[in-house]
Parts: sequence; structure tokens; C-alpha cells
Amino acid sequence: MKKLIIVITLFFLLDTQAFSQDIEIVNIHLNNGLVEVQYNLKDERIDRRYSINLYNSKDNFIQPMEFVSGDVGINIAVGEKKKLIWDAKKELGDDFTGKLSVELKGDYYIPFVNIEGITNSSEFKRGSKQDFVWSGGRGDNVLKFELYRDENLVTAFKERPNTGETEIHFPSNIPPGTNYRIKISDINNRDEIVFTEYFTIKRKYPLSYQIIAGTLAVAGIVILIDALIPEPEFEIGTAPDPNQTR
Repeated sequence: MKKLIIVITLFFLLDTQAFSQDIEIVNIHLNNGLVEVQYNLKDERIDRRYSINLYNSKDNFIQPMEFVSGDVGINIAVGEKKKLIWDAKKELGDDFTGKLSVELKGDYYIPFVNIEGITNSSEFKRGSKQDFVWSGGRGDNVLKFELYRDENLVTAFKERPNTGETEIHFPSNIPPGTNYRIKISDINNRDEIVFTEYFTIKRKYPLSYQIIAGTLAVAGIVILIDALIPEPEFEIGTAPDPNQTR
């Protein structure tokens, strides 16, 4: 019977500043190929953000693991009761057996580019084109732009050079709603990733206008059809003689 033995170790990268930082593993739970890690992320600077990734010894801790969800990745806030889930079975394959070490690595999160003009109150209409502005990065960055809703990819836009500005065309068929954001990444460096703030996608025209327009179109058809119905013909008889007595 094949058996996967996982040894969890901790390795947390921080620079040396006069603040107290700590990551505390609270609980580790293994269930049918899923590894759940609960941890606390402590820092005297509660406004600081971190980049947290999970690595394993199969590739000598070089590349972060792909099938990890939860409090992992970029822009992780300081706080307790953080949780990530690693799908070890999906990552390693059903035929993997043996001992494996896992490391949780973290570092201060500093966006490689700074997005301008998008806040949580921003609203964009589907089917519209919007100017998109950012600063920072390197001249040789080739940037990939993707539209997400929560954690789900909606659509990918074409790659662009790091010119500091571009135009984004929101598809006309995406559902209106909240929790949209754009992911910007360097195609040659998977560690260089940044998300915009969440924003709202609205209909190009209010739904009430669409209903009214549809009603007018139907009314126009009815009037047209009614106009094509011939008037009934009546036979006109001879006028009676006014001198004729009944």
C-alpha cells in the first residue's frame, strides 16, 4: 500500500528591522491527500502585508506549489486564524510515495507595480473601454492582464509592454456585479504579481431602459400588423325617395 509521509517544517524569511514578526503554526491536518495548515501571522505593524507560499523538498524548495488555496500568495494581511489547504494528491500524483518536507516561506509583500485610479468604489460598464495607468516595474517587463471575479478567472487580455498605461476593453457578455479585479503579472517572473482593488461591473444600459425598449418594439409590431388588416367593406344601398310614403 502506497503511503505519503509529509514532514512540515517552517522557514520564514524576514528582513532585519526593529519590529517583532512571527508566524505560528497552530494546527496541521491531513485528510485524503489534503493538507490543511492553520497559522497565525504576527507583526507589530498591523498594516504590513506579506507574501506567503508553500514549497516542498521534491524540487529542493525552488518553486512554490501550485495547488494551494486559502491564505496563501500575495498581499496577505497580518492576523490570526489563517488557513491554507494544499492538495498534495493533485500536486504530486496518485503514484507518489515516500517522505516529503514542506516549508512555509514568507516575506514582506511589495508590489512590483503600483496601480493608480482603481478603488473599491470604482465602477466600469461592460462593453466599455477604460484607460489603465500604473507606475513602477522594469523596462523589460512583459505584462499579462487578466480579469478575475473573486478567485475565478473571467477572461485574459493581450500581453503588453511595461509602458505605464494601456486600454482595457471589458467584454460585453460578462455578468454585472461586484468583486471584480484585474491581475497584472510578469510573464517571465511568476513572483511578480499584483491585483487591483475590487471594483464593480455595471450594465451598459440600465435594465429598466432595456425593458422599456423591448416593450416599445413589441408595440410597434402590433401597430404595424394592425395597420395591415384591411378595413371591412360595407355595401351601400340606394337612398330612399323622400316623397315615398310607407
